[in-house]
Amino acid sequence: MKLQLSIVLLFFSAALLAQPKQNSPYSRYGLGDPVNQFFATQAGFGGQGVAFHDPFHLSLVNPASYAFLRATTLEAGMFAKRSNYDSGTASQSIWSGNLAYLAIGFPLKSPINEVLDRRKSNWQYGMGAALTPNTVTGYNVQTRDTLPNLGDVQNTFEGSGGTYRFTWSNAVKYKRTAFGINLGWIFGKNSYENTTIFADSLPTFSNTSRDDIRINGLVWNVGLQHDFVLRYSPNDKTLPTRWITVGLTAESSHDINSKADRIFLRSRGRLTNGQYESADTLLYDTGRERTITLPAAFGAAVQYVVANKLRVGVQYNYEGWSSFKNEARPNDATYRNVSAFSAGIEYTPDYSSYNNYAKRIRLRAGGYYRQDPRVVNKDGVDYEFNDIGLTLGMGFPIVLPRQQTSFINAALEVGKLGADSPIKETYFRVTVGFTLNDNSWFYKRRFE
Repeated sequence: MKLQLSIVLLFFSAALLAQPKQNSPYSRYGLGDPVNQFFATQAGFGGQGVAFHDPFHLSLVNPASYAFLRATTLEAGMFAKRSNYDSGTASQSIWSGNLAYLAIGFPLKSPINEVLDRRKSNWQYGMGAALTPNTVTGYNVQTRDTLPNLGDVQNTFEGSGGTYRFTWSNAVKYKRTAFGINLGWIFGKNSYENTTIFADSLPTFSNTSRDDIRINGLVWNVGLQHDFVLRYSPNDKTLPTRWITVGLTAESSHDINSKADRIFLRSRGRLTNGQYESADTLLYDTGRERTITLPAAFGAAVQYVVANKLRVGVQYNYEGWSSFKNEARPNDATYRNVSAFSAGIEYTPDYSSYNNYAKRIRLRAGGYYRQDPRVVNKDGVDYEFNDIGLTLGMGFPIVLPRQQTSFINAALEVGKLGADSPIKETYFRVTVGFTLNDNSWFYKRRFE
């Protein structure tokens, strides 16, 4: 019953993951603005996910982490974001927010049975599923120019939609080494509409083009984690208390499918109630199958961990976006290979304190520098832009009726995107995640 309920909740969330309204001008390029795949726990210390594993938290970034789970874990998160866009001559502030992720993971061996049987296996297995936004498209940009022989020309660029990712994760661990694989399905729809109005022409006329692109396809990535144990508990020589985790992730390029509908209209005459007197359809092309090539990627990270006390890590990611192709919109922008760096720390004053709750709170901080793959041309100049920011986070433990510790995690990200680009974005984003744990799944009862 627990499994059925969790699966129902996971799929029901698809209705809640409708893309939030936003006005991000750079989301018109590629598949939209990318959405980070880490959860509130990792967001609080710089997005450290490649080398992260925890008995009671999930890390979708590296599937190998599922093999370290010691309880069934249900993760759900929500976010709110405020962005301020500044072009030098105009500025605008936008609020957006939505459900950020929903995921479940569980060990395939019950830790309760291991304790009762007094026999610990060298092999551990984990599995999970997650539904997350993958990209978000949302913009409404208007420009106005005066051109020779044409007069007043007004342009409106609008876009909406986005893509989602459903991920099935599997992992296996032997002693201190774990390997995992994420199998993901990307799906969604993006709509793009451009309108040009020649206001000074007689009669007034406009050109409108619209593209609707439906996207779906299989993607995957693999992950590896290994713990180099530095110290064991003096009371249990099999229980590590201090270690270094090295994590690796990799994926090849992926070809996914798209179906494109395109329409081009020319309207003439007087504008009345939002409609022109006459319109001609110059192009109508529907159901055209196209291929989208997503880039290969690689990640490496190291974390130093003192059990239940301290976690410090650094992480590097690389993505080969120069190979990105979108046959449905082949000339929307150029792309570059990019790197990302992040670092973070998590500290718990005293996880076992029974009379001071504040000492059990997990405190997190971090920072990141991420290159954006999109290269935007304006007035003959190519602009490359980067994302830089700082993070803070807290993890609040809560004890549920069966004494299994769960958590409420909060993260704050403050950053700036495109400091040297035509449109600069300054933002802050708050993510709140709920982590519910239950270690009784797959428990084999001896007596019924």
